[in-house]
Amino acid sequence: MPTPMDAEAQAQFLKMAEEQPDILCSQVPDVILEFASAEAEPTPFMEEFFATGYAEWMNLKHGRRINIPQNLIDRAILVLWNRAGQLNTDRILGNTSPDADKPFFSDEDLY
Repeated sequence: MPTPMDAEAQAQFLKMAEEQPDILCSQVPDVILEFASAEAEPTPFMEEFFATGYAEWMNLKHGRRINIPQNLIDRAILVLWNRAGQLNTDRILGNTSPDADKPFFSDEDLY
């Protein structure tokens, strides 16, 4: 299990999710993948991280700020968290993920 993340590190990663919603899966810091894999379900920080990145990704995709229903955000959190765990497994095994070149916060093709 990774060392607990302090408030400053969490704030930096939330800022990254807000400012880099088009980050590719291959570019996500390992510590994020490790945290996504460390628990049986997303932690409150992971939920906020994925919700922030997803909302910004949708805004970028649509070219404007949109209001996303909470049920869609909740679904996206789960599928993005699940993919982060799979990315971490691929990283540990030395495999290249088929999602490596996909936007990390995009939920397209994950349902």
